[in-house]
Amino acid sequence: MTWLEKQIGQVYNSQVESKHDAEAIEEEMSPGLTGEYDLELREKAGVHSPPPPPENMGLEGEYDSNGLVKRVAAAFDKDPNIKNIETLDIAQDGGTILLKGSVPNRSILSHIEQVAAKVDGTKAVDTSQVTY
Repeated sequence: MTWLEKQIGQVYNSQVESKHDAEAIEEEMSPGLTGEYDLELREKAGVHSPPPPPENMGLEGEYDSNGLVKRVAAAFDKDPNIKNIETLDIAQDGGTILLKGSVPNRSILSHIEQVAAKVDGTKAVDTSQVTY
Protein backbone atom coordinates (compact mmCIF):
# COMPACT_ATOMS: atom_id res chain seq x y z
CA MET A 1 0.00 0.00 0.00
CA THR A 2 1.38 3.42 -0.94
CA TRP A 3 1.36 6.50 1.28
CA LEU A 4 -1.26 8.05 -0.95
CA GLU A 5 -3.50 5.02 -0.64
CA LYS A 6 -3.11 5.15 3.15
CA GLN A 7 -4.09 8.83 3.16
CA ILE A 8 -7.08 8.29 0.88
CA GLY A 9 -8.17 5.34 3.00
CA GLN A 10 -7.95 7.42 6.18
CA VAL A 11 -10.00 10.24 4.65
CA TYR A 12 -12.58 7.81 3.30
CA ASN A 13 -12.85 5.91 6.59
CA SER A 14 -13.26 9.10 8.62
CA GLN A 15 -16.03 10.25 6.26
CA VAL A 16 -17.82 6.92 6.60
CA GLU A 17 -17.50 7.01 10.39
CA SER A 18 -18.78 10.58 10.57
CA LYS A 19 -21.81 9.69 8.44
CA HIS A 20 -22.82 7.18 11.10
CA ASP A 21 -23.04 9.96 13.63
CA ALA A 22 -25.97 11.73 11.94
CA GLU A 23 -27.02 13.37 15.18
CA ALA A 24 -23.67 15.14 15.54
CA ILE A 25 -23.82 16.31 11.93
CA GLU A 26 -27.36 17.61 12.41
CA GLU A 27 -26.29 19.55 15.53
CA GLU A 28 -23.28 21.00 13.71
CA MET A 29 -25.41 22.15 10.77
CA SER A 30 -28.35 23.47 12.81
CA PRO A 31 -29.37 27.04 11.99
CA GLY A 32 -28.88 28.38 15.49
CA LEU A 33 -31.07 30.34 17.86
CA THR A 34 -34.01 31.17 15.61
CA GLY A 35 -34.21 27.85 13.82
CA GLU A 36 -34.25 29.62 10.47
CA TYR A 37 -31.80 28.75 7.71
CA ASP A 38 -30.36 31.30 5.32
CA LEU A 39 -31.22 29.17 2.30
CA GLU A 40 -29.33 31.32 -0.22
CA LEU A 41 -26.14 31.19 1.85
CA ARG A 42 -26.54 27.47 2.54
CA GLU A 43 -26.90 26.87 -1.21
CA LYS A 44 -23.67 28.79 -1.87
CA ALA A 45 -21.89 26.88 0.90
CA GLY A 46 -23.17 23.59 -0.51
CA VAL A 47 -20.99 23.89 -3.61
CA HIS A 48 -17.91 23.49 -1.40
CA SER A 49 -16.77 20.04 -0.42
CA PRO A 50 -17.29 19.63 2.42
CA PRO A 51 -19.57 22.58 3.06
CA PRO A 52 -18.37 24.73 5.95
CA PRO A 53 -20.32 24.58 9.21
CA PRO A 54 -22.70 27.53 9.71
CA GLU A 55 -20.35 29.46 12.00
CA ASN A 56 -17.65 29.27 9.33
CA MET A 57 -19.73 30.22 6.30
CA GLY A 58 -18.36 33.42 4.82
CA LEU A 59 -20.40 36.14 3.19
CA GLU A 60 -20.56 34.12 -0.03
CA GLY A 61 -20.72 30.63 1.51
CA GLU A 62 -16.96 30.04 1.40
CA TYR A 63 -15.04 28.78 4.43
CA ASP A 64 -14.12 31.67 6.69
CA SER A 65 -13.06 31.13 10.30
CA ASN A 66 -14.68 34.47 11.12
CA GLY A 67 -17.63 34.04 8.79
CA LEU A 68 -20.34 34.30 11.44
CA VAL A 69 -19.05 37.56 12.89
CA LYS A 70 -18.78 39.05 9.39
CA ARG A 71 -22.38 38.08 8.62
CA VAL A 72 -23.55 39.51 11.95
CA ALA A 73 -21.66 42.73 11.17
CA ALA A 74 -23.38 42.87 7.77
CA ALA A 75 -26.75 42.43 9.50
CA PHE A 76 -25.87 45.27 11.89
CA ASP A 77 -24.92 47.48 8.94
CA LYS A 78 -28.34 46.92 7.37
CA ASP A 79 -30.20 47.98 10.52
CA PRO A 80 -30.54 51.79 10.77
CA ASN A 81 -31.05 51.60 14.55
CA ILE A 82 -27.67 50.03 15.26
CA LYS A 83 -25.40 50.60 12.29
CA ASN A 84 -23.77 53.70 13.80
CA ILE A 85 -22.91 52.37 17.27
CA GLU A 86 -19.13 52.76 17.34
CA THR A 87 -18.67 51.89 21.02
CA LEU A 88 -19.49 48.20 20.54
CA ASP A 89 -17.16 45.49 19.29
CA ILE A 90 -18.18 42.06 18.07
CA ALA A 91 -16.23 38.81 17.90
CA GLN A 92 -17.07 35.14 17.60
CA ASP A 93 -16.14 32.01 19.49
CA GLY A 94 -17.48 29.14 17.41
CA GLY A 95 -21.21 29.74 17.13
CA THR A 96 -21.25 32.30 19.95
CA ILE A 97 -21.30 36.02 19.17
CA LEU A 98 -19.36 37.99 21.77
CA LEU A 99 -20.29 41.65 22.30
CA LYS A 100 -18.02 44.03 24.19
CA GLY A 101 -18.26 47.75 24.86
CA SER A 102 -21.18 50.05 25.53
CA VAL A 103 -24.55 50.90 24.05
CA PRO A 104 -26.93 53.80 24.79
CA ASN A 105 -29.54 51.72 26.67
CA ARG A 106 -30.93 48.25 27.43
CA SER A 107 -33.51 48.52 24.65
CA ILE A 108 -30.79 48.96 22.02
CA LEU A 109 -28.85 46.03 23.49
CA SER A 110 -31.96 43.83 23.28
CA HIS A 111 -32.43 44.84 19.65
CA ILE A 112 -28.77 44.06 18.89
CA GLU A 113 -29.16 40.63 20.49
CA GLN A 114 -32.25 39.93 18.37
CA VAL A 115 -30.49 40.92 15.14
CA ALA A 116 -27.44 38.77 15.96
CA ALA A 117 -29.65 35.82 16.93
CA LYS A 118 -31.35 35.86 13.52
CA VAL A 119 -28.08 35.24 11.65
CA ASP A 120 -27.85 31.62 10.53
CA GLY A 121 -25.34 29.78 12.71
CA THR A 122 -25.61 31.96 15.82
CA LYS A 123 -25.92 29.54 18.73
CA ALA A 124 -25.60 32.15 21.52
CA VAL A 125 -25.10 35.87 22.04
CA ASP A 126 -22.88 36.83 24.99
CA THR A 127 -23.54 40.36 26.25
CA SER A 128 -21.78 40.01 29.61
CA GLN A 129 -19.13 42.56 28.61
CA VAL A 130 -21.58 45.25 27.46
CA THR A 131 -22.57 48.25 29.55
CA TYR A 132 -25.31 50.82 28.99
